[in-house]
Amino acid sequence: MIVALLVLSVLLAVLELIFQSLYIGPVPVPLGTLMILLTMPWLVRATVEVLPSVGGAAAPILVWFLTTAVVGALGPGGDVLLPLVSGSSLAWQTPLLLFTGVAVGLVCFRRAVERLAEQAADARLGAGTGPQTTTRKARS
Repeated sequence: MIVALLVLSVLLAVLELIFQSLYIGPVPVPLGTLMILLTMPWLVRATVEVLPSVGGAAAPILVWFLTTAVVGALGPGGDVLLPLVSGSSLAWQTPLLLFTGVAVGLVCFRRAVERLAEQAADARLGAGTGPQTTTRKARS
């Protein structure tokens, strides 16, 4: 299941790259950014459910970033899917996708790690091995 989620992360990264440079007439419509806003929280949550660890929380984010960097810079057939320059001006879609992906990924990672820490603390307190329990036993 974890492999399927990581493969899905790769496929979504490629789709986001393709849709990032979408134009409707002369107007740029970076749908890749919208896609990352919707898919990254789900990917992190689903991966943590399968692999409840810090590595599980980080895996889809790292796979997404590496896929975006490699495929974006060294696209199929020599195409560059993440251009730094568009015509005579700087392409703002590239930093928008990278910043949004990393920012959303970090927020999701932080929430997942906090949730894992809460679950670990609840498990310790529930098992009677937490610091409060040992202090009470020592006083008795």
